[in-house]
Amino acid sequence: MDLQANLTTMGLSLNQSRVYLTCLQLGHNTVQQIARWANLKRPTVYLVLDDLEKMGLVNKSTQNNRTVFTAEPPQQLIRNIQAKQQLAQAILPSLEAIYNVDPEKPTIKIAERVDGVRTVYNAIFSYLSHHPGEELLIFGSLKDAVANFEIEVIDYFYNMMARSRNAIREIGNDDPETRRYYRASRRLNPNHDIRLIHNDGAFLQTDNMMYGDTLIIFSVLTSAN
Repeated sequence: MDLQANLTTMGLSLNQSRVYLTCLQLGHNTVQQIARWANLKRPTVYLVLDDLEKMGLVNKSTQNNRTVFTAEPPQQLIRNIQAKQQLAQAILPSLEAIYNVDPEKPTIKIAERVDGVRTVYNAIFSYLSHHPGEELLIFGSLKDAVANFEIEVIDYFYNMMARSRNAIREIGNDDPETRRYYRASRRLNPNHDIRLIHNDGAFLQTDNMMYGDTLIIFSVLTSAN
């Protein structure tokens, strides 16, 4: 049985497999000894041992003022696989949601952090600039967006909106933040029209935009106290 080939099939790199098998055979030993038996350079073995330690396949200790490495019992390989399987099961619904083999099924894309939001804004206003007859529809909680989005994200949207000549229609909560935003946005873009809902908290922790056949959903979570 080719143990090294089997370990690489299970996800270890070639060098990780060689070093792990060497550690299993040698028991407690130094990097120098492991490198000699594995026929690898010491700097390489240091890096590989660090990876194996993070995987829980080897542990490091000090004996007689020397750093030695010891392989964990091979059953740890099974525990690692089980942990990966549990993770795969946890994210499976999200993966299936974005899996698209049916041309009739909507495409779902996920963007994160400041760069992701900026990319989304670029896509919105790029589309609008090539479709002057289209409009941008917005509904959501501006108060939550301002509180939780980084300021550069808000400023970036303002700048993009100021350059747009498309109609923008929006529904928002009737609160001081939204009124200030509307006054500023009207100066930037006279094609922006907004209606306020006189119902405290009609929109909470979400901001949404629609254009063409695309719906953008921003998750705007309120910061914990």
